[in-house]
Amino acid sequence: MPTSVLADSVSHAANAAATPYQAEFKKLSFYLARNEVAQFPKWNTYDSLFGSIKWQPNMGDTLNGLVAVPSPVERITFAPNTLDTFPAKDQFTIGERYETAKLGAHRFESSRFRFLSNFESFWRDQLQYAHKDIVRQIALANNVFTRTLMYYQTPDLYICNKGLSSNISLGGSVAKRAFTQVDVRLVNNGADNVTTALEAGSGATVANSAGIEYRDEFCFGATNAAGPLTLKDIYKAMLHLQEDVQAPTFERQQNAPKTSEMLKGKYVLICSTEAWSSLLWDADLKAGDDGNSRLAPANMNLINDGFAGDLWGKITVKFDPFPLRFGDTGTWIQPQTVTNNKVVPNPNYTKIAASASSIGSNEVAFLCGADAFKAISVGPPPKEFASKNISKKKLYSMNWNGQIDLTDQFLVPTASTTDISTDGSEGWDLNVYGDFLKFISQTIHGGIPGDARHCLPIVYRRRRVA
Repeated sequence: MPTSVLADSVSHAANAAATPYQAEFKKLSFYLARNEVAQFPKWNTYDSLFGSIKWQPNMGDTLNGLVAVPSPVERITFAPNTLDTFPAKDQFTIGERYETAKLGAHRFESSRFRFLSNFESFWRDQLQYAHKDIVRQIALANNVFTRTLMYYQTPDLYICNKGLSSNISLGGSVAKRAFTQVDVRLVNNGADNVTTALEAGSGATVANSAGIEYRDEFCFGATNAAGPLTLKDIYKAMLHLQEDVQAPTFERQQNAPKTSEMLKGKYVLICSTEAWSSLLWDADLKAGDDGNSRLAPANMNLINDGFAGDLWGKITVKFDPFPLRFGDTGTWIQPQTVTNNKVVPNPNYTKIAASASSIGSNEVAFLCGADAFKAISVGPPPKEFASKNISKKKLYSMNWNGQIDLTDQFLVPTASTTDISTDGSEGWDLNVYGDFLKFISQTIHGGIPGDARHCLPIVYRRRRVA
């Protein structure tokens, strides 16, 4: 996402970086060098599947969707009347289903920067890096939003080595239910131990319908403890989508300049690289007593092909860099933490333990068919960036959901302190001299189910090769 520059001080900075200031810059006693560490680049996982709604301002605060329902196939045999009699007649009536959802808004900001006009490298290094970082966070937030709908609004869930959650006997009032978006908004940053009653009623709460109490039923030591993700489980989940739900396969990829042919005619499995790699040592790939492979069709490709891999010609794989993981009491575990001023993977997120409430030994993948959800896309239109002839004037005149602006319109600490990290307890002042800059962005998020049954979350016990 390019930056739309609003601050007057930016244009001043461009002039300051010209020839008259170069000699002065060289006299400084220190030099700012770029020291950037590469990070996992795959952020746009879910938006490319379901982010098909283009948002524009003044479209209202409610997302409405009308889903056409075809007439059912009720004929199992067919024998029309002969021509010497009157022909029989079938009359078909199509239906419709109405989905609605309230839109949500969220704002993103960088920390404020002390802007010195004679630092030529300031714009080149520090500001650019901050811009990349906020773009990354916006993309991640949008993907987490879509994934949240996929987990909580689906009516069922598959448990590895057990089967569909709806076919398993669970304790008390524990049962997977499709959340309304009012119910989804009770879930705040992973805290889904809410005992507030759902709109479904009948003792259904956030906690026992998809939250912490529900997941606890599949943890280590429970009667219905989940097993590892296996090829057989993936195959059974695919058969459920294909036969029991009759979910359509994908035809195209959303928010991409070119349509990926790897998606066409296939379901998509979204999982971690860890889970995918473990399939190479799946027990069902071994030869049976008769010397033949138990589960290894000729077209199975477990090496990189297209997105990530291909199974049975029916499933292709996309990786989630930060998959949903939970401990053995059902608690969600966050992916990263800060240690010694370094962003590092959360050890409790990466570890696998025999039994520990604080270690994310359990994981959730998603097997998706087409039209499970429709979500508002966040980011610039990809077709505009696919063209090699896009002009700078056209680029900066574009407006999109999640556009990032650079501004100097905010309060700063008074001149009595030089500490830019202060909380302003000594007083605030207007940033009239443009000494400070900040990135800002606002995103609109919304999504509605097309048919939530076309998405099947899969819970399994994590494993790695011994």
